[in-house]
Amino acid sequence: MPNSNHTDSNIRPVGQITEIKFPIGVSLILSLLVCLAGLIFWFYPHLRDILTFLGSAFAMAAAVVAAYYIGKTLQITVGQRDEALTADKVNKAFSFIHRWNSAPFEERKQLGMLLEKLKLKSGADIAASLSADARSDRSLVVAVLNFFEEMCLAINEGLADEATLRKFFRDMLESYYGLFATWIQEQRSDNSHPRPRAYVQIEQVVKRWQQRN
Repeated sequence: MPNSNHTDSNIRPVGQITEIKFPIGVSLILSLLVCLAGLIFWFYPHLRDILTFLGSAFAMAAAVVAAYYIGKTLQITVGQRDEALTADKVNKAFSFIHRWNSAPFEERKQLGMLLEKLKLKSGADIAASLSADARSDRSLVVAVLNFFEEMCLAINEGLADEATLRKFFRDMLESYYGLFATWIQEQRSDNSHPRPRAYVQIEQVVKRWQQRN
């Protein structure tokens, strides 16, 4: 009994070894038309005026077709480039998330303890506590804010995907900026070593995210 899964497409005619298929492109068709026109031009002189006209028409048509394919190629290239840039931005965003999550446990523990100590204080009290008498606390705060400043610079320059980082860091970033905003302002207006642009990248991102509620 024949196999029911055997289709007619799998049955070759008697004597056929294989089947060869090849695509016919626009270039091949045009080449054949040119050869045909050449033969007609040679053997039928009275049709030369018509062939000259048709040749000009085909040339214009070929130019239009070429322009179309060039445009489609450029469109595909631009689309592929945009996809690659988007992928690079997302990868950059996840690299910041990875760096944050892979920080040494001891540093994360110290940071958690510091936040618990500072979160009930006012902005002025926090700024005062980060004085020269609390160098270790200040170093920890500076390290965290420098990380966020680098991340926000990448966002503002279009190098990292903002939507991805916003989903992960929004509450965290707003919380840190809220805690240390007074101290940041003091760094900008310090009489001995003013830093007027200290952490401006963080400020720009936080304000932009707060407007997107």
